[in-house]
Amino acid sequence: MALQLILGGSGSGKTTYLYDEVIRLSMEHPQEQYFLIVPEQFTMQTQKDIVTRHPNHGTMNIDIVSFARLAYRIFEELAVENLSVLDDMGKSMVLRKVAAAQKRQMVLFGGQLNKPGFVGQLKSMLSEFYQYGITPENLREMAPSAKSPLLQQKLNDLALVEQSFQEYIEGHYITTEQVLDVLCRLIPESKLIRNSVIALDGYTGFTPVQYRLAELFLVYAKQVFVTVTADEAAGVYGRMGMQNLFYMSRQMAVRLSEIAEKNQIKKLPDIVLNDQKNRRFAQHPELAWLEQNLFRYGTKNTYNGEQTESISFFQASNPSGEISHIVREIQRLVQEGRVRYREIAVITGDLPGYGKEITHQFTQNQIPHFLDDKKNVLDNCLVELIRASLEAVRQDFSYESVMRFLRTGLVSQDRTMMDRLENYILAMGIRGGKRFRQTWEQTYRGAGDLNITELNAFKERALAPLFAMQETFRQEHLTIAGMTDAVLALLTDCRTEEKLGSYQEYFARIGEHRLAKEYGQVYGLVTELLKRLSDLLGEECVSRKEYLEILDAGFAELKVGVIPAVADRVVVGDITRTRLAHIKVLFFAGVNDGIVPARKEKGSLLSDRDREFLGEHHMELAPTAKEESFQQRF
Repeated sequence: MALQLILGGSGSGKTTYLYDEVIRLSMEHPQEQYFLIVPEQFTMQTQKDIVTRHPNHGTMNIDIVSFARLAYRIFEELAVENLSVLDDMGKSMVLRKVAAAQKRQMVLFGGQLNKPGFVGQLKSMLSEFYQYGITPENLREMAPSAKSPLLQQKLNDLALVEQSFQEYIEGHYITTEQVLDVLCRLIPESKLIRNSVIALDGYTGFTPVQYRLAELFLVYAKQVFVTVTADEAAGVYGRMGMQNLFYMSRQMAVRLSEIAEKNQIKKLPDIVLNDQKNRRFAQHPELAWLEQNLFRYGTKNTYNGEQTESISFFQASNPSGEISHIVREIQRLVQEGRVRYREIAVITGDLPGYGKEITHQFTQNQIPHFLDDKKNVLDNCLVELIRASLEAVRQDFSYESVMRFLRTGLVSQDRTMMDRLENYILAMGIRGGKRFRQTWEQTYRGAGDLNITELNAFKERALAPLFAMQETFRQEHLTIAGMTDAVLALLTDCRTEEKLGSYQEYFARIGEHRLAKEYGQVYGLVTELLKRLSDLLGEECVSRKEYLEILDAGFAELKVGVIPAVADRVVVGDITRTRLAHIKVLFFAGVNDGIVPARKEKGSLLSDRDREFLGEHHMELAPTAKEESFQQRF
């Protein structure tokens, strides 16, 4: 039972030291268990690194996990009943339902439910409460002492939503954030954790529930290592304000030390890595100087050392010009044989803004690349088909909804007949399900050689799935499960899985691997969402409009993840999310004010002033925009 911190600046070799130490100890004590805990998106790379560094080229008695994966290892060990976890998609759908039921009691948020993005904000707020251990009771206790009536009402409404949500899922589901809460209760019983060695790497700070886990590790494990990014001159144990570059590191080091002291756990001397010869930037003095001086006020601000052209700047008039320059540089470096594509990375503070331009220019210049983000499926033709069909049933076959349904590309490929059908509907003023079900006999002036029999046959064939769906929706007391079955039947009748498969083959053939992956995954994701909706809210009775709104909340959370098509490719990612390893050349695009550091434009139900007030009253929440801007520098 001991704690040891490994301190050092960026590139000082903390991770290398930790990996080597864990490998050494694991070989000396083969009967002991070692856990290396890293952020979720870095587990695979860590596994590769450990296998490469290990003399036996295997992880042996070392487990590389994230906090969530560790939880499932412990659940498996203790034979805990398989917990049904509610992910973001399920959370949004349940929230939409429970918030609508409490609409009249919610004084402030009741009228906001139908606004685009509001349910997403509500879900983010709820996730934050679970992550930071804030209960409805905490919110209600805090409400009377709120400075403004607005904050008071916000806290009351949020408490109502959180309580309704908890009551609905209790005994059936837990949220993703509650998984770690369950883990905290089970660690004392785990033999895997008892007397194991645990190493935490790659974290810049922890949430309250992760600190609780760290405390349990210290109490039950044999030894805990934690890497902390802070150079020797930072003085992490001294007093410093949040504007200090290493404030987060100081918070982590001090809090872990306090936890160890509280539990009478021995704290071993810190390992401080400051040997310049072993640093990542040993051969690149400009980069070493920049790492030591950037954002350090009061230091000498001019580099006078050896020039090796490790850093170069390029100014362009627009993002397209920036990417063009990056493309030319990548082509030059690869043609000269200085680097492979996999040793190059492009990062930016605005991936949504730069991603499309990078993809376009890289594809045009045949540069293999992997965009490290997840694509929303809201604009996919399958989602559009479902939304259009529900609108058509709700609006009793309005012209717009029927044509929206037909134009998705999943009903018919015959564009000529669709054009003729649209012209006929417009010319004859056809509206309503009754008119669409009739056999059309009249023609209109200018129709030319219109074959009315052929048109009727096409209309019957194309709209048959929609007619069947409307019949189901006319039933009295139809539950969400019944509505969902009707939607699944429509997808089967339209043979959507087969058609999406042909789209996937087409995109793969023309080299659009990203779209091929999307069309290959979307049917499974959407049918899974529909089945989940049936399981979660199946017995409920709602209006057609409410059903569509609940589905939309689920669709907004559906994202398609893509893995790299080839190993030798340029990684394109985001500053905060993307983890890079073994990169020789890095292009940093869009280093402009407002992008780096990014402005916090994503709305939140609690303002920064609200968060500061709650923080003063010992209710810890996610960082304010001010705190986040300091963290982004770090």
